[in-house]
Amino acid sequence: MSPCPGASHSCDLGLPKRLKRRYLPTPHANRTQTSAACWPRRAALYCASAIVFLAVTPGFGEEFVVGGSAHPWTESGITPGGVIAFVEDISSLTEGGEAIFTVEEGNADWIVPVRLDPGVNIALGLLDRGGSVDINLSDNQKDADELEGIINGDHRVAIDRKWVDGRALINNGVTLFVDLGARFGVNRIVFYPRMTPQFPFGNDFMRSYDLFVGEDENPSLAFPDFSESDNTDTTVVIEIDAQFVRSLALKSTLNAGFEIDEIEIYGTGFVPEAVYESDPLFLDDASVWGQIRWLEAIAGAPEDSSIEVRVRSGADDTPDDYYRQIKVGGVVTGRSPNDAFGNLLTRASYERLLRLDEPVIKQTDAEKWGQWQLVENGQTLELPAPRQYFQFRIDFTNATLTSSRALAQLAFDFSSPPVDGLFAEVEPSTASISETTTFTFVTLVDNDSGREGFTRFDVETPTRITALHSVSLTDPSGTVTARGDFGAVDVGEMLPRSSGEIILTEVDDEHFSLTMPRVDQDGASIEIVFDSAVFRYGTRFRGLAFAEGSTLPLLTEGGNATSAIESDDLLVRVSIGSTVAGPLKLSPSSFSPNDDGINDDLQIDYIVQHLVALSPITVHVHDLSGRRVRQLVNTDRSSGQYRVEWDGRTDDGNLVPPGIYLIAVEVRSDEGSQRRLRQTAVIY
Repeated sequence: MSPCPGASHSCDLGLPKRLKRRYLPTPHANRTQTSAACWPRRAALYCASAIVFLAVTPGFGEEFVVGGSAHPWTESGITPGGVIAFVEDISSLTEGGEAIFTVEEGNADWIVPVRLDPGVNIALGLLDRGGSVDINLSDNQKDADELEGIINGDHRVAIDRKWVDGRALINNGVTLFVDLGARFGVNRIVFYPRMTPQFPFGNDFMRSYDLFVGEDENPSLAFPDFSESDNTDTTVVIEIDAQFVRSLALKSTLNAGFEIDEIEIYGTGFVPEAVYESDPLFLDDASVWGQIRWLEAIAGAPEDSSIEVRVRSGADDTPDDYYRQIKVGGVVTGRSPNDAFGNLLTRASYERLLRLDEPVIKQTDAEKWGQWQLVENGQTLELPAPRQYFQFRIDFTNATLTSSRALAQLAFDFSSPPVDGLFAEVEPSTASISETTTFTFVTLVDNDSGREGFTRFDVETPTRITALHSVSLTDPSGTVTARGDFGAVDVGEMLPRSSGEIILTEVDDEHFSLTMPRVDQDGASIEIVFDSAVFRYGTRFRGLAFAEGSTLPLLTEGGNATSAIESDDLLVRVSIGSTVAGPLKLSPSSFSPNDDGINDDLQIDYIVQHLVALSPITVHVHDLSGRRVRQLVNTDRSSGQYRVEWDGRTDDGNLVPPGIYLIAVEVRSDEGSQRRLRQTAVIY
């Protein structure tokens, strides 16, 4: 059966693993100009009915959408395991006359894990899914055609263990093993001998057996899930509670002869795991990346299903290297990129050998491709750039038979870069945690192709800079062509601020932005000297260059930007420690909240350090008896420097009486809770 547009039933499980050749578009065929019709202008998250729709404005670039007429799912990737269904109208999937997924009208072309048709034998096509069938006999007693014949619907071929003249067989303990190639919700297993006019062996059924089922590739044979020692049924039908099953074993427990024509397996519900992996998607130009987004529909309880999307970028259309293990005498002696006939392994031949249980290896070509990165719906991509190829992988996971998710219209933004590349390094490469440090950030421009260059350059920092000492632009000969000297940068300072031809346009807690004369020469460099602080081990600085009119930046990569710095990296390290509650400062030491305009508020500056993930933070005010009078902060924060003010009032809004009060900052992490205390005086 072909992919099922508008199908209200399950799709055939024998979907081809390879859907179409790698997509190579005609010039500009893959580029869709951004317009208000593609995605709404403002960001919003809709959770109406059972659809999750994240809509945001793409940057001033272009948009590539997989799923739809331009790039259908069936022509843009593969489905390892073959358990993805392609459905034009997801609302047509019903149960008892009710739609399983509820989506907004007009959203079409979905992918969803296969939902089993109770009448479809899922043993058919298991070899195409990477499954297998085997028997615990010596190689000279096995017949590959007979083994395949019991799971392909061919009633002329069977596993023949009948007693005939001149052939004595030991059948007690003979076991058939079936690996479905993926897990399915199985509820019925059927097996029988041949019963056709040509092969009338209806009386040669298995008279005593044990049945074992398992969720992994090999079922446990410790205890049977179903056992029958006196079977009288020619066609055995075993009903089991619907459960996720990948493998089964059928064991004869009597020496009597038998044959098996077919083992049929039936099920219900959604499969528990499914994968869609796109081809390397070719773009007309090496590109920088913007946002990624998709439509998502949910069946069942949201907590019972999930989707994980991973992405990577590269320089050619072969992201992976494939190898075959070489064995001598059963011992691995090496590996080869060729198959046994000397042909270079490809993705198709690797998949074929994998289905045959051959020892093959797949690994990313690290020289030309980045590693897979897990992304969230709506996030900005942080992939190596500029790159001309993009690839994504979608992993579906369902915890119950009635829960699943569907995905449509996966889109990402991309744009041509301002230059070919940016290599940067920073010094010092080590710093004292939480202490203000003067950093020198140098960026070298790679622009052999003569791209248009940039006039905007940002630097991401772990906290707000307190000073921008200098910004210098240097041409390839080493001559300074522009320079700005700024000095201290105050929190309340009005921007923009100019020095020479350099303009400081924006400063916040995470970055600062500069405008400068156009930088487009290959070998030109930018040196920026500024004051900031780091709050955890392994803080990475980063520069961003923007082409004219674009919001999609080219990111700096760590590398040798200048001989004056030896780090060749953007990583700054600090001493590893466990003190997550850093310095706490109060200003002024005493204050008078009487609205006279003088010292009316207490300024509380606190530092959180050594955290690698968001952690709960509280800032409370206590009197000397330990009673809490005010909660100022109760939220999750990452490492950084923060400020909050206290106006001298309680949680009820009343002014506190004069006296001594304690300011407590508490950080809860995996290492436990830590608290910093400082006292202040309230006077009137």
